[in-house]
Amino acid sequence: QFLIDHPLLDKVSFTGSGLAGKKMLEASAAKLRPTSLELGGKSAFIVFEDAENLDAVVDWAMVGIFVATGQVCSATSRLLVHSSLLAPLTERLLAQLAKIRVGHPLADETQMGPVISKQQQRKVQAAIRSAEADGCTVHQAALSIPENLQGGYYVPPTVLTDVPLTCAAWREEIFGPVLALRSFETEEEALRLANDTQYGLSNAVFSADPARCRRVASQLRSGVVWENCSQVLFPATPFGGRAGKASGFGHEYGAQGLAEYVSDKTVVSATVAGYS
Repeated sequence: QFLIDHPLLDKVSFTGSGLAGKKMLEASAAKLRPTSLELGGKSAFIVFEDAENLDAVVDWAMVGIFVATGQVCSATSRLLVHSSLLAPLTERLLAQLAKIRVGHPLADETQMGPVISKQQQRKVQAAIRSAEADGCTVHQAALSIPENLQGGYYVPPTVLTDVPLTCAAWREEIFGPVLALRSFETEEEALRLANDTQYGLSNAVFSADPARCRRVASQLRSGVVWENCSQVLFPATPFGGRAGKASGFGHEYGAQGLAEYVSDKTVVSATVAGYS
């Protein structure tokens, strides 16, 4: 609070929760201070019936949610799969889920570490219990944590199936290793389900048809869309949420990200003082 209230602060750029982002914006509003916010997300990962190489698709789906133990604002935590692929993709996904190596985050063999704190661990565990109470089927990898790491804040990699659209696990950001899975029948339904969220940070679409990828990407209401990949970022391309959504506004990376820290100035000059 001391920092954001400081009179010499000219710009705020914040990455974090929506609640903290609102407080940042309130403090900036009183000073009319430029502010950019990169907040939460509930991103969709859409798999169409013509998606090629289901094993690779599953790998990307796992990258989208289990990297950094799901503690990524852009995590693709909602998996939308065409009904014709639901059974084979779910089978592959659950088989790979059981193989995730959970352990010390600095160990070479570890694929997923703990969440950041005891508070976050409890929050994620509560979200999973709530999802089960809402009718979701919970699939979790068995944890095998060495005795010297038993005090760590570990949460099993989790996939939820049979997820109601009204379920908090489908609609609210969990910020943990929890993937909610649903099927769809048509492109229009997939877009409706993906866009039915307060957030607008990112989405992913998987299809062998480049025209379909571009068509769907153009209709997804998010600042970033990945085609046949997920969580891929480049320093030269801007990253940020769609304005007007709960994921914030402004950009990181690219020329747009640099422009967030630049103030334009116009200088008009006459060669000599006079009337022409």
